[in-house]
Amino acid sequence: NGSSFEVLAPAGTELNRIIVVGLGKKAEAKTTNWLNLGGASYSKLPSADVGQISIVFSSNGIDFTAEQSALIAQGLSLRAYNFDNYKTKRKDDEKPPIAKNIQLLASCAKAAEEAFVPLKGQAEGVMLARELVNLPPNVLGPVEFAERTKVLEKLGVIVEIIPQAKLTEMGFGSLLAVGRGSRKDSQVVIMHWNGGEKGVAPVAFVGKGVTFDTGGISIKPSGSMEDMKGDMGGAACVTGLMYALASRKAPVNVIGAIGLVENMPDGDAYRPGDILTSLSGQTIEVVNTDAEGRLVLADVLWHVGKTYKPKFMLNLATLTGAILVALGTEHAGLFSNNDELSQNVTTSGDYFLV
Repeated sequence: NGSSFEVLAPAGTELNRIIVVGLGKKAEAKTTNWLNLGGASYSKLPSADVGQISIVFSSNGIDFTAEQSALIAQGLSLRAYNFDNYKTKRKDDEKPPIAKNIQLLASCAKAAEEAFVPLKGQAEGVMLARELVNLPPNVLGPVEFAERTKVLEKLGVIVEIIPQAKLTEMGFGSLLAVGRGSRKDSQVVIMHWNGGEKGVAPVAFVGKGVTFDTGGISIKPSGSMEDMKGDMGGAACVTGLMYALASRKAPVNVIGAIGLVENMPDGDAYRPGDILTSLSGQTIEVVNTDAEGRLVLADVLWHVGKTYKPKFMLNLATLTGAILVALGTEHAGLFSNNDELSQNVTTSGDYFLV
């Protein structure tokens, strides 16, 4: 799957080249194979100076189905994402962007277009999450992240931004402690998608949004600290998810909640040994200020649980170091107090393996 060969100036045609990309055994192809085929096809395309590019959805004379064609198109769109917002010039060995004038040819074009509509929203949600993770921390602080969630309003999502002053008044003691050392105000964003029946309890997704994590007073080693701009990956994922759900008009009520802070050391930063009072009224002794994610999430989870009484809550954090130590790079960590819920989450993830 993904292997290819190229025919330059094929005889009897006016084409510059033909690139053939292999799927593998079609009968054994799973959802990921079709997605990967789209991504592999995009990666084989030449650069922007070749004019029109056409991609034909067919194998050994057998046309792909509408669903298969739509998945290939989704793989193409995901692979086309490129974050070069801040590049002033291209390296000599760096490939320029691929042409945007790509046409996709399928025998079931209309049906494929219809099948692609929800997949397009999913891809756009993924790329929104990617963009948020990739933005540098001097551009994307808690306030700027909160403002960017307003893009969901055009899809019908209700976006509620709770500023720092209001959080203080409400008693978000553990979340606000994490952001105390930063000049940037902490924020909480609640996103509402009301696609289900009125009065039906929502499902909730809560994301950790530490826009930069120095570790605070328990400061991290300097090596790879630049990657700590990604400690808001959970919040980015929840934001992208809300985009994907709303774009396909998902028939469900959903709450997406994110806690946005910056964990910095300064004269007002919280310390090891401090005792905090959380939104729930529980007190918390701080031992290590680099264990800040649980402090952010505790208050947001309590607020969502008490305010919206969801059927269940899924919490997306970035416990990267601990998970890598425990599980390596092949598996994600999933912890739950409900076996049925954890099995349903696992089964949903396995969709791409069928």
